[in-house]
Amino acid sequence: MEIKRLDKLPEKIIIPLRQHRGAVCEPLVKKGDRVLVGQKIGDSDAYYSSAVHSSVCGEVIAIEESAHPDGNKAMSIIIQPEDSNEAVEFSPGKDLSSEELAELIKESGIVEHYGMPTHTVLKPKGKNIDTVLINATSSEWIGGTFKTPKEYASHGINALKLLMKTAGAKKGAIVLRTDDEESINAFESIEVDNKKIKVAPLLGGRRIGYYFKEQDSGIIVVSQKHIYGKKILNFFTYNVTGRKVKVGCDPTDVGVAVCGVKSAKAFYNAFNTGKPFYETVISIEGVSADLEYMQVKIGTPFKDVIEACGFTGDIGKLIANGVRTGVAQYTDQVPVTKGVTRISIQKPEEVIRDESIECIHCARCVDVCPVELIPSRLAVMADQGRFDECRQIYIENCIECGDCAAVCPSKIHILQLIRYAKDAIEMAYEDLPAKESSNLKLGCGCGGE
Repeated sequence: MEIKRLDKLPEKIIIPLRQHRGAVCEPLVKKGDRVLVGQKIGDSDAYYSSAVHSSVCGEVIAIEESAHPDGNKAMSIIIQPEDSNEAVEFSPGKDLSSEELAELIKESGIVEHYGMPTHTVLKPKGKNIDTVLINATSSEWIGGTFKTPKEYASHGINALKLLMKTAGAKKGAIVLRTDDEESINAFESIEVDNKKIKVAPLLGGRRIGYYFKEQDSGIIVVSQKHIYGKKILNFFTYNVTGRKVKVGCDPTDVGVAVCGVKSAKAFYNAFNTGKPFYETVISIEGVSADLEYMQVKIGTPFKDVIEACGFTGDIGKLIANGVRTGVAQYTDQVPVTKGVTRISIQKPEEVIRDESIECIHCARCVDVCPVELIPSRLAVMADQGRFDECRQIYIENCIECGDCAAVCPSKIHILQLIRYAKDAIEMAYEDLPAKESSNLKLGCGCGGE
């Protein structure tokens, strides 16, 4: 797979100070300052935060609210790039303790593509992690290129060891996709602790615990069918480990840290070269028949990425992070952030404008739901504001894969309605506001389960 590199500098780089969940960073620079590649320009003292760095050398021309890929606006540092690669001095890590590694991750600005700062995943307050998983089912999201597949596998194993040391975990696994033959062959060509790796498929009821014992190793590589969804963590954890994560909880509550292949590679780079996370690889959909992959600087506007791919036609819709589950953008000046994995371009004639009709109770959404929910019922209750009832039938288990909406013959916006209800539930139960209506009544008796 070829990964192109966008070397042409855009007219401006827009770097949001909010690129993760948790505390928003405060700017460390002001208008008129000159910044270097890799310079820290935003930070927060809060534990649940992660530093922000400049991806270019240039002048800060503004600090203001700007478009964000999540559809809102965020305070951003806008830089006018210079044709220079002048960078701050990078210092590799050596013999660091668990706490020092966690601090390195935070200072390097490494976050998961699902939004959590990576150091908080590995060392969550008040919890103990015994197993680290690297979700490498999307190996194309690697933040860098490799000379050979074997080099990719070797870096992956070393990254896993670093993650395990940070978390204090004795076991770790890399999860590949069963149809990714190149990655499987790459890992089976290397050794770990003088033992040749054998990629084990997760079939039937077998989970990684079985293979830890069978291979007599604390580090294994397994494969499974690719499952996609924005809220996949709990489902992924159960599929791989067999540990059930309660509604309202996350994998760290059962001792599991799930890291993406992007963050694992970024950590490897930060430890071995000292470079922070200021570049990322994204896929571009809609330019040609096949997906294109490009390594870009954080803060690059979508417009510049699209032009670099050679797209010159009219754009009917621009979507961040996938047609099914992503967010439609209102401007092409929105920047690439650490959470962006895909840019989807739809021509005007490709935009679906079908109107929704009443549910015909065909149950197709039930048939395709990977977590065995009743999406049509959830959509109806969400539309009526019956959020407590949504919670009682486990709406928070939805992984937001979008399969239900894709197969619905009535063209009901099932996923959007489910997200609407989940957002309402999160706001009601997180902040415990005074009772606003019967639909948001607190203490419903479900106990958050």
